[in-house]
Amino acid sequence: MSSSSDQPESKRFPVKLRSVLVVALMAAYPLVAWWAFNYGGRLGATALWAGALPQIFCYLGLLWLFGRSLRGDREALITRVARFVHGDLSLEKERYTRHVTAFWCVFFAAMAVTSASILLFVSIDAWLFFANVLNLPILACAFLAEFTYRLLRHPNFANESLTAPIRAYRRYRGAAGND
Repeated sequence: MSSSSDQPESKRFPVKLRSVLVVALMAAYPLVAWWAFNYGGRLGATALWAGALPQIFCYLGLLWLFGRSLRGDREALITRVARFVHGDLSLEKERYTRHVTAFWCVFFAAMAVTSASILLFVSIDAWLFFANVLNLPILACAFLAEFTYRLLRHPNFANESLTAPIRAYRRYRGAAGND
């Protein structure tokens, strides 16, 4: 007899099937790029469409990574990182980090849709400007907005630097290597 905790596990793809899907998607990219370049009409007129796909896929991959941690009773990705850095978290911090994970999901989805929309409906030049000039400042503004909100809304939260998760990961790796 299986327990109720076994139920969610049975709905997940087996590891081998997930690996096959990842390899299939990676193999499909050059084929899609080749098709877009040769038969894609206006988009096929330039190799930039093939160059745009990695940026869009990167945002979609980040959306998937962050978003899947929000499904059901799973621990949100940023909650997991915060727990890794700080140890135990209060209920308020758990709720906040879950909301921050959702914020990043919305951000990644918006960036993927914006990038694809500019490429499809505006112009190649506009997309190049968006991807090469605006992309990094928009990302920095999103980080700054979350940080400012955290300072204003939750001033009691520890303000760790961006290197804190890296240091915590190194401590974890060092401890794991000693076992």
